[in-house]
Amino acid sequence: MDSQTFLLLVLIVGMGAFMIWSQRRARRRYEKRLEGLQVGDQVVTIGGIYGKLTRLDREANRARLEIAPGVEIEISLRAISGQVGPIGEEE
Repeated sequence: MDSQTFLLLVLIVGMGAFMIWSQRRARRRYEKRLEGLQVGDQVVTIGGIYGKLTRLDREANRARLEIAPGVEIEISLRAISGQVGPIGEEE
């Protein structure tokens, strides 16, 4: 194996390791944000629906969102993109 082939192989392995590491880091940050959610928080889903958390069931991986007065939907916790401030203001 010549030095150019070895360098190319090291570069490819390094890039793969960096990609895996950054994905794991992003996943840990997302999990930490989900753990910090509480009933009453304003959130946005990955589908762009804004609402207030009215119930969290971490064991069943479900939540209920009030999207309008008296209108609630049940979603997966994984569908929550993040917490927001007052409706329409991203934190």
